[in-house]
This record gives sequence, C-alpha cells and structure tokens, in this order.
Amino acid sequence: MKNSFVQQFSQNIKFKYSCFDRVVLRGYIRWLFFPGGVVKFLRAMGFRKLSNGVMRILTDQLNAHILKVAEAKEIPIHWWPSVDGGKDGAKQKFVQEKYARHDAGRGDRLYCILTDKEPVRTFACRELISPNVGKYEKLYDCRKPVKQYYIYFHDQLLGGPCYLKISSYLPFQCEFYFNGHNAIQVQLDKQGVHYRRHDNAFVDVDDPEAIRKAVESLHGRAVLNRVTYWMNLFFKFDKGKYSTCSKYLQHEWYLSQVEISSNIVFRSARFCTSLFERILDKFQRLGLPESITQIFSRRPHRGTQSKTFWRLYDNNACIKHWFRGNSIKQYNKTGFFIRTETTINHPKSLGLQKPVLFLQACLWKGVECNNRFLDCCADVDVSSIADQEPDIFTKPVTDPAGHRVSAPDFRKDRQTALAKELLKPKYHVYGFRTADLHKNLSGHFRNPAQIRYEMNKLKARGVLKKRDNQSFYVVTQKGFSWLWLQICSGNFFNNPMISRIIKNDALRLAAQPSQIEEAYDSIHLGLSKLTQQLAIIPQA
Repeated sequence: MKNSFVQQFSQNIKFKYSCFDRVVLRGYIRWLFFPGGVVKFLRAMGFRKLSNGVMRILTDQLNAHILKVAEAKEIPIHWWPSVDGGKDGAKQKFVQEKYARHDAGRGDRLYCILTDKEPVRTFACRELISPNVGKYEKLYDCRKPVKQYYIYFHDQLLGGPCYLKISSYLPFQCEFYFNGHNAIQVQLDKQGVHYRRHDNAFVDVDDPEAIRKAVESLHGRAVLNRVTYWMNLFFKFDKGKYSTCSKYLQHEWYLSQVEISSNIVFRSARFCTSLFERILDKFQRLGLPESITQIFSRRPHRGTQSKTFWRLYDNNACIKHWFRGNSIKQYNKTGFFIRTETTINHPKSLGLQKPVLFLQACLWKGVECNNRFLDCCADVDVSSIADQEPDIFTKPVTDPAGHRVSAPDFRKDRQTALAKELLKPKYHVYGFRTADLHKNLSGHFRNPAQIRYEMNKLKARGVLKKRDNQSFYVVTQKGFSWLWLQICSGNFFNNPMISRIIKNDALRLAAQPSQIEEAYDSIHLGLSKLTQQLAIIPQA
C-alpha cells in the first residue's frame, strides 16, 4: 500500500494491508440464455416434444441429486421462509451463528443447505394455433419464481462460510461467494502465523508479509478449481442408480462483484476518529465527477454516471462514490480502523475482463483506486487533532500508587483560582509549598488539605512536580501551557464571544472599536460561517 496518506500518518499507523473482501462469481451456460439454444439442447438430450413438463424433468432430476447428497453427507436442509426469511445478509448471519461460529477445523466441510424461491429469468412453453400447422408449442423467456439452493460450506482454500447457489430450473444460473479475509485466515493458520481478527478485519499480525503472500496466492485459477469441485459434487442429475451431468451443461464462470479493501489500523482510536471526521468534512469536494474519474483512472465523458453521498454503514458514517456501476467507499471501522474499499461490479467499464481467471487484475485495479483515493485524503489538516494528550485532563487517571484520580473541574471557582495562582512568576523561580498557596487562596480553600486534594489531580497529570531532594513544587512546562490555555480560553475567548453573541448590537456604543473588538467580530463571523457549513444552524 503505497500512497501519500500512509506516508503522512506513518507514525500514527500500527498496521496496514490490502486484500480481497467480498467476492461473488456467476456461472452461466451461455447458449441456454435464448430460446433457440434451449430447443437445440432438449433435442440433443433426446426429447422430441417441447413442453413445460419436459423441462420440469431436468428440475426433478437435479432436486433428487441434491437431496441424495444431503442425505449421504448428513447435512440439514432448511426452507428459508420458515427459518428466518430475512434479507440483506440474513442467510450468512444465520449460518455463521448456528453452524460456523465454533468451527475451527480445516478441510472441506458442509454446513447446511437453505432453500428459497426467487424471481429469475427463465423459460416457459405456450400452446399456439396456426392455420398452416395447427397446434404447436412455442418457447418464450419470462421471469418467474424458481427454487434456489444455497449450499453453505467451509472450503479448504477459501475458508468459510462460503456458499454455492444453484437455480433448479433452466437456464440453471449459479453463483459462488467467498470472503477474502476468510481465505487469508486459512493460509495464516496453515503457516502458524499468530494474528488477531476483529469484525472481518485483521487488527494485528506477527508477519505482515504473510498476508501479502496469501493474497497473491489467491489467483483466478485456484479459485476456479474450488468452484469446479463443489459444482461437480452438487450440479448433477439423478438417473436412478447414478447421477451425471451432460457435457452440454458446463458453466462458464465470470466475476460479478469483487471488493478490494485497503485497511489502516491506527495506534490511537481518538486520532483515527478525529482524522476521519476531517475527511468527512471534505468529501463533497472528492465527489465531483472529474475527481471520481481520476480516482478510477478513467477519462470523463458526456453521460458518465457518477454520484457521491454520505450514509451509515454498520452504524458508522461512510463516504461512498459511484462511477458507472462501480463504487469506492471509506468508513471508520470499530473506531480505530479506516477501511477504503473499491467494489467492482462492471469490470469492462474499468478496462478489465470478466472471466474468473482475471481475478488478480481486479485486485491490482482496486488497490490502485484505493491508493488514489487515499492520496486525495492526504491533504487533510491534522495539526489540531489531539491524540492521547487531552484525555488525561478530561478523564480520570491512575497515579503510580494505583489510586484513581479524578479530572480537574474548571467549572469550580476554586480550581480556576488555583490555576491563576500557580501561573505567578515567583513560583517558577523559588517553587512553592502548600502553605504558600493557602496564604493567597484562603478565600477559596478552608485549609491546606483541600489545596493538596486539587494539587494531586495536577500532579497525577504531570502539571506539577517536586524538585529534586526538596519539599518545593514547581509547574512543569507542559503544565504551564495547559494552565495558561485554560485561563485564556475562558477570559479572552469563551466569555467575550458568549457576550458578543447574546448581547444586542444596539448596546455597542463605541463609534471606533478597538483592534481587539474588531478581532472578536472576525471570530464571530468565522464561527457563524463554520456552523452554517456544518449544518448546525440553517443559513439566513
């Protein structure tokens, strides 16, 4: 993964890799997709009469064979509407929860078969009458519900759960699905490489080079061999004593959907979240058609279908761009993980070929698109992004003795008074003791013990420290900057700006405002524009 985004944030990045994610293949018997080809096929199979019953014979034989294999392998068959009936990945979730969750073995293993009816393009016969030939059957294409088999299994190369989808009626469309992360996990387990996986992502691995090699080994020929193995097992037609498949019913497999993800794991969840918020602010500029075509390395032309939108993906904000049916999206996954993912639905529109043998070409293309997208994100201003530092002042911490220390609360007057007192120059020259502070803060603290309580909050965060071999305290450089920021933000920013926003303009009596007042006006105008851009308040 080579791009300016990775180079810019290399110190904040813990781990990165690119791989396949979701891969969907479609199998077709091309010459059966038009009525003339179906008629020739039925005649070649020995059927002289064309009817719906003749085509139903093949369906019955296919159903019988799949049932025979299920009984022999002792795998359950579920009618999906009676089990769950959900959509949008519900089948995958059902199999994962019930069958694959506790499966940690290797090799080929069948989980279950889910059956459902789905509307697909198929054929039907209709009886017509002609004055010349009399009654005859005419084959026409149509769309109607057909029984579908979703066969779920663990593959020795691709992991699991994968599925093989078989349509039980002419023209017998098929579909094959696997997840690239599962395939990589299989290779890492074989090599004994230790890794940590969370929510379909690797968040750590002992040998990052092993992931790269596993991805490169997942080429089209290897995948096609596994698809052929499962097809030879299930796509046959029962003949009573044996099952077979005609040479006329050989599928050709093509790429239907290929997702290529580039994954960046950050050391700090706070930094990752803040960084992605900055990227969200500029996504509209990335979404212009000319920018999209550059990301996909295609020349723009009239009628190019491209769009950009913001949506929720897995309950997280997601930037998504579409170009000619293909897409690229970016989202913050699990809080410390940014994923950039190219989805190729139409390979030809990107200059690619559709046969499965060109699977690796899709990987290279997807990684290139991800890198160009990340290059566009590299100019995000991160100078004001805090990493772990602010947490120590806003959240409880643990001191060296293991005690929980609460955060300083500047809503209290005594905490503000203590901060102002510690900023006095005399304390930086000679240091101070608790008794010294109590002399000037007796109006806010009843006794030195209360001062020590508030000082402990500052000591635990590195604001105060003791001088070597002395009982005097001093304010550290970090502590001085932080205390000064707290006082200044209240006295010279928060309070004046709140007053300027709330008070009526008519109360401003100065005919010639000072430079300070003009500066406050500029800040007020800038904040107004910022809130409008962020859609916090509507524009007037």
